[in-house]
Amino acid sequence: SAKDKATGKEQQIRIQASGGLSEADIDKMVKDAEANAAADKQRREAVDAKNHADALVHSTEKALAEHGSKVAETERRAIEDAVSDLKEALKGDDAEAIKAKTNTLAQASMKLGEAMYKQQA
Repeated sequence: SAKDKATGKEQQIRIQASGGLSEADIDKMVKDAEANAAADKQRREAVDAKNHADALVHSTEKALAEHGSKVAETERRAIEDAVSDLKEALKGDDAEAIKAKTNTLAQASMKLGEAMYKQQA
């Protein structure tokens, strides 16, 4: 309320919300957020898996270009096949498939790493 000191008149203003969220609306929003959280988590896992896989593909291809001649032909071919399989998996969004192919490439590329260290020793 406000009172004009000169005239003595008083005025009152009342602010009231004309609408709002009902309990059902709030519950629905919470449930939607929970449902989307699972999808967001899956999406995040897929993106993380893709980033890790991209980095491994890049480093493996670089190592193959520089040191591929230091490993046996069969091992080099296995590494190249693993790179190709992982690149194919990266075209999709299946995080588990990408992780599996990443692990396969990591195992295959260890042979290249071993050959590089043996050469230096």
